Amino acid sequence: MRKSNKKILPMAILLAAAICLTGLGEKSYAANWVQLQGTEKPGAKTVNLWGFIQPTYFQSEDNVDPTDDFRKNDFNIRRARAGIRGVVPKTAGKINYFLLTEFGRNGITENPKGGQSNFVALTDASVTLNYLPGLRLRFGQFKLPIGVDGLQAIHVHKYVEFSDVVDQLMLERFGKDRSVGAYRDIGAQAFDWWRFGDKKEYEFSYALMLSNGNGINSQDNDRKKDITAKLTFAKIFNKSKGPRRQEAQVGVWFMNGKRTGYTFDAGANGTLTEQNRKRYGVDFNYNKDFGSRGAGHLTAEAIWANGWVYAPKFLGKAVPASKRFFTENTSVSGHGVPHADLKAFGWYVDMGYRPPVLNKKLELDVRYAQYDPDSGNDLTSSVSQNTLTLGGQYFFSPMARVALDYDIRNNDWNTTVDNRIMAQVTIIFK
Repeated sequence: MRKSNKKILPMAILLAAAICLTGLGEKSYAANWVQLQGTEKPGAKTVNLWGFIQPTYFQSEDNVDPTDDFRKNDFNIRRARAGIRGVVPKTAGKINYFLLTEFGRNGITENPKGGQSNFVALTDASVTLNYLPGLRLRFGQFKLPIGVDGLQAIHVHKYVEFSDVVDQLMLERFGKDRSVGAYRDIGAQAFDWWRFGDKKEYEFSYALMLSNGNGINSQDNDRKKDITAKLTFAKIFNKSKGPRRQEAQVGVWFMNGKRTGYTFDAGANGTLTEQNRKRYGVDFNYNKDFGSRGAGHLTAEAIWANGWVYAPKFLGKAVPASKRFFTENTSVSGHGVPHADLKAFGWYVDMGYRPPVLNKKLELDVRYAQYDPDSGNDLTSSVSQNTLTLGGQYFFSPMARVALDYDIRNNDWNTTVDNRIMAQVTIIFK
């Protein structure tokens, strides 16, 4: 019974996409993030300084182990990023670069050996070649072409935390040389986009990436590479451009690779082994300005997984020894982070509304996320979780806002997890 919603949300996403792409034409805001995160517009400068700061506060009343829910009562500089981007001189704008660093206290700057955080870490470092029509090439470290929640720029994210399914399935933990994957990898990507229609109001884009499969700031630890691909189709309104362009968009993507780790042996590492890691997703994003009636948005995403599923505490010991694995990083509590050979599925729906008062500077948001790390029914007990997030944002300007979220959390394998309140200020400079 608990698996009955596996097919409902993807069908709803495609139906909503079809309705919006064919029948709506007022203001909306989204982006082609593969294009924007590393490709410069014509006439761009050689050096553009930019970045953002996100002071954050978390409060949770649960009694779980801090490693399960460490944000219990914490003021933090969640992110503090600074970077430069631009065009390489004397290339007629054909070669672009993108560089971004992290000074905040999060998984990117955390020492992969589990100790004190590093002072600063590299998040993005890429070079993009725009010489071949239909085949732009990007090399370096950058975001994987996956779904909305992980691919979009974090400084425009509507919530303080990611949805359950994206956090658990796509934000990899403690590989050999890093603490989180950060939705990024090191490799090469072919991509491009085409505008068509009488008014160039439609856009089709693709991205195909070959990468190490070991996450951010990390060399490869096996001879296998990850392949990630994404296709998107969008209807663009009013000839808009950039990260706030007006559009409705639907995307599909997949990822295929392997992860090196250890089998489970009496609570510690066993033998070194490789396990398949496959991910598939479908996503939809639509926002609309209703003029004097305010503005609203609808975002939905579903992800399927097969193999190498993050399984903290082996999901309350529900995972049998035959399906348990540790990551190769052996410095975290004497061994790596628990994973399991399972099938998983999750989804979320996010809706928001900006009332016409206060010049639409106030936004009210609600997101429901459902995640089941055992969608294949390999375990004897339920280990699913869901979170209802009630949120609000106030925009002082396009470059400054404050967000307040309240998570109502239910976790079948760890019932001591309680609700949580979060507050975050975002300041963007460029």
